[in-house]
Amino acid sequence: MNSSQQPPRAVHRAEFTYEVPATPEQVWEAIATAEGISAWMVPTRLDPRVGGEVAFDLGDMTSSGVVTDYTPRQRFAYEEPWPIGEGPEDVDPEMATWFESIGASLEQVYADLAHTSPIATEFLIESVSGGSAIVRVVTSAYGTGADWENEFFAQMIEDTRPIFDRLALHLKAVA
Repeated sequence: MNSSQQPPRAVHRAEFTYEVPATPEQVWEAIATAEGISAWMVPTRLDPRVGGEVAFDLGDMTSSGVVTDYTPRQRFAYEEPWPIGEGPEDVDPEMATWFESIGASLEQVYADLAHTSPIATEFLIESVSGGSAIVRVVTSAYGTGADWENEFFAQMIEDTRPIFDRLALHLKAVA
């Protein structure tokens, strides 16, 4: 492939929607403040502005991203790099074993990563009559469509579904 040709762009997308007995203000507090996110997800640091940093403490690692939208009571969005590390030498041994188990070489993974977009997550809030709200969580990325990439994104979504379900339970509890 010459430099003028780009690999095909595959769309990775997952959407979770919850109707919760909480006001848009309560939802905003839970999804767009460090204290709120920390209450239902993991310890979080957040610079609450477009261009600010959001960082999630995952115990043995920190996942950091950039806030791309911060519209109070409507939309909170951020982008994170694929959580694989800067180079093959930075890959967590457990992650390296996972790639090996699906037949993906780290060299190919890093070659493909050059053609992927960051993983974008957005929270959208919609007011519903009766003092409740709909929260939509969308996670998406563009990639090459490589098998490892499809499996990685599918596993990531499977792992995050319970986290977003906890958000819905948290909002029911605070309402």
